[in-house]
Amino acid sequence: MKNYTVDREKICVYDGYNIEQCSKCQSINSCKYLRSQLPLFEFLKIDDVTEVFDTKGIPQISISKKKSIYREKVVDHSWDYLGANTKEYTHRLHNYPAMMIPQVAGRLIETYRKKDSVLLDPFCGSGTVLVEAKLFGLNSYGIDINPLARLLSEVKTTLIEPYLLVRIKDKMLNNLKNIPDVIEYKTPNFHNIDFWFKKSVIKKLAIIKNEIYKIRDEEIKKFFLIVFSEVVRDVSNTRNNEFKLYRMPEEKLFDFNPDVFKIFVSKLERNILGMKMFYEKIDKRKNVQAIILDEDTRDKTSLKNESIGLVVTSPPYGDSKTTVAYGQFSRLSLQWMGLEGEDLAIDINSLGGKELKLPLSYYTFSSILLQKILYSIGEKDKWRARDVFRYFLDLRQCFIEISRVMHKGAIACIVIGNRSVKGIRIPSDEIICDFGDEFNLRHQKTIIRSIPNKRMPSRNSPTNIIGKTEETMLNEYIVILQKEE
Repeated sequence: MKNYTVDREKICVYDGYNIEQCSKCQSINSCKYLRSQLPLFEFLKIDDVTEVFDTKGIPQISISKKKSIYREKVVDHSWDYLGANTKEYTHRLHNYPAMMIPQVAGRLIETYRKKDSVLLDPFCGSGTVLVEAKLFGLNSYGIDINPLARLLSEVKTTLIEPYLLVRIKDKMLNNLKNIPDVIEYKTPNFHNIDFWFKKSVIKKLAIIKNEIYKIRDEEIKKFFLIVFSEVVRDVSNTRNNEFKLYRMPEEKLFDFNPDVFKIFVSKLERNILGMKMFYEKIDKRKNVQAIILDEDTRDKTSLKNESIGLVVTSPPYGDSKTTVAYGQFSRLSLQWMGLEGEDLAIDINSLGGKELKLPLSYYTFSSILLQKILYSIGEKDKWRARDVFRYFLDLRQCFIEISRVMHKGAIACIVIGNRSVKGIRIPSDEIICDFGDEFNLRHQKTIIRSIPNKRMPSRNSPTNIIGKTEETMLNEYIVILQKEE
């Protein structure tokens, strides 16, 4: 164990990399800037930080350094689920970006659940984890700022008797067949509707929407609305398999004439089959609940202290500018459902989306690894470093709330990918472990899996330069944390 003394009157420039040596004075732990880092030393497993006085009465600091703590990581291809069917039950109801595959969610729940545990997914997205929780008989809460995500989660976890859906479907299809062409239906009047949809498509979508809003039962109406939502995206003039809004090139648009009614019927029948499978699988005697909250995990939510026994979640991997723009993905659906403007708020309010209220120097991270990453990105592009800073500042805020609601001994399973910014790979899994250490969530192990199934772009634009892309995440990291007793 090494012992050092630090004279706090000397002032030099810290290089941001070597915690034991100042780059300017080349001395060991002897400058004031290094001393300012001492509150962070606990993260580096340095103990016994004490102030002492030498014979001349000059205050000094004595520190003793522990050995580094090993964090277990294991590559386990049994978690890859290459070729697995990810569309069982209500998982098939609607496409959504970057969905956790149900096999991973289900296995985590099966492994770490305890009797009568309540599960939380603080970034619930389209509800994959919540569906799996219901299949395993766990009550659950889901939180998301995206109204489309909340609608999907609600519908996917709500049991509806299949024969009721079939009866409404048959009635609606009969109405669609017998609607005279001369009837005009009110269409939404959002900006650029003619840019994103052909006139014939707009008319047919308006007819379907009108029929859906005739349904009196709210649960059944919402079931039909999410079919409509997916149809809206499929028959729009957007490029296929894009998360952000890009219009088809003119040459492809000329030949694009989707059969709106046929697509609607196909998706409706697919979804009814998924609900039938889900309805038959669930033990209805248990009355398992999934409660979807229109709240923000960065804030103090309505959940009680220490009320959660298991957290399973996959937070956004980065800011919406260069990863997944959930607001853009949801925009057309929300506009057709009368929620115009919500889409813009989604991306602004997503992790890292808001400008900081105070100067950057006001905020600090205890993760020295994150400090180094921000420094390296800032050397190349200070504005992108600022984006990354904001993202991790928001993610850290979420960990405060996650730790608050978890009871002692509870497990958190965080599925994350390590993205690149300006050519620099960000070890988000390690940074999450650092956040866990800060809020009493101790690392148990990290499982590394390949991601052959996840619906994400294989390349992105981390530099924000049009046409310049880089390979994105090929692996996911399942970080297992436990709240200390």
